[in-house]
Amino acid sequence: MAVAALVALVACDLWVGSVRTWWDQHSLTGSVVSDLLVLAVAGLIVDEVVARRQRRDRSVSVAVQGLIVYGQARRTHDAIVSIGADGQPAGVAADELRTLANMLLTSSPSLFDDPAARTFLEQVERFSVTMFRLVSAAAGRPVEAHDREQLSQEMTRVKESVQPLLIRIPSEERRLLEGTSQA
Repeated sequence: MAVAALVALVACDLWVGSVRTWWDQHSLTGSVVSDLLVLAVAGLIVDEVVARRQRRDRSVSVAVQGLIVYGQARRTHDAIVSIGADGQPAGVAADELRTLANMLLTSSPSLFDDPAARTFLEQVERFSVTMFRLVSAAAGRPVEAHDREQLSQEMTRVKESVQPLLIRIPSEERRLLEGTSQA
């Protein structure tokens, strides 16, 4: 907004003679306005620098939260695909889905501020809606083949969306966080 005001004032000063005359006759006002505009632009620059520094400082922490949410999404996916197979009750999948929902609620504020994490968050939220529909419809029946295929495709999209976060975590720490399974 300050930049737009500055551009408008400069344009009027260059092309509108009456505006130029007014500013010439009111030099104190012109000086105060120009000082305020310079201060506003400097404030915007400082704010952006501080915001970038904060995002950079929190990037690993945000990535770790994303990895934890991803792990829960993977466990939830596996539980839903296993409904009815091997005696797996739908209640286990519902419990995993509730855990995922709680993780999403608690990690959303920190994931939302980071552009890559926000993309991941949106993808996991879409995925969780699909899983919720399947758990609601399953009622103890095995998950059908086309539903498994849809879940597999969405899980692939979730995995792709978490990759930009994973590269922020040093590889040795990522292996510890992932456990034995790979992302």
